[in-house]
Amino acid sequence: MGQKSNLLTLKKVNKNLNLVSYETKTFLYSLQYLKYFETLLAKKNIWLISKTLVLSSSSVFLALDVFYKSVKTTFYKKKGLSTVKKPLLFSSNQSLIRLFQKNFPLNKINAVTCTINNLNRHLNSTLLSFLYNRTKKFSTNIFVRRFNLYIDFLKLTALLIQNKLSSKNYIHLLSQVFKSLSKRVHTRFLFFLKAIFKLIIEISLPSAINTIKGFKFVINGKLQGKTRASFSCIQEGSVPTQSISKNIDFAKSHVYTLYGVFGMRMWIYRKD
Repeated sequence: MGQKSNLLTLKKVNKNLNLVSYETKTFLYSLQYLKYFETLLAKKNIWLISKTLVLSSSSVFLALDVFYKSVKTTFYKKKGLSTVKKPLLFSSNQSLIRLFQKNFPLNKINAVTCTINNLNRHLNSTLLSFLYNRTKKFSTNIFVRRFNLYIDFLKLTALLIQNKLSSKNYIHLLSQVFKSLSKRVHTRFLFFLKAIFKLIIEISLPSAINTIKGFKFVINGKLQGKTRASFSCIQEGSVPTQSISKNIDFAKSHVYTLYGVFGMRMWIYRKD
């Protein structure tokens, strides 16, 4: 077992359980409900970043971190990039109780406690304007006819800088950007990532907001439509992958495109 695999297996990280239950049937019903609830929010252009569901004998605790996707992009084209406040998902707990009773026929639920954290309210408008002014030249070649995805990319990048987003969610965003690109734009995409990573590290913000000190991104696959698979590595800043005690956030993902399957891996180093 190599040193990099030792880092992933031996590093002691306290994992947060997002589904807590002691009964098998309750666990299966809870898992089915979370999948259904995530699909329901996706139809409303709401991305469920993280979810926590805890069930007891007669009560339910549900905590959600949601992100509202940009739909009407004409507002941003006319008035510039800014934070828009979104309404809450539910007006009362009665709708949640009816939804739980529909998906949990074996449980008698008397109380439902739901906490919704809207990540759009945590966005820094100054940081968003800075990212928009420095990266708007890429909106014409990387995000062709996908200006709403470009706006969402800037918002989620700002949340990553503010330590409100994990690498798992961010690499999922990068896979959505890369998924519909043609083979002629693969090199341009890598140049775009290198510029974004360099911009995030060099950004002048207080240490309490920006704690990112390094990025490492590796992509494997048939880049540029070649017959043989190859890999490309991008690294900006310092990423001490050989140390166990450092705060390194690792994530990986697979992207299914017309040119084959691409594998993505990313390391984000944050100072303690």
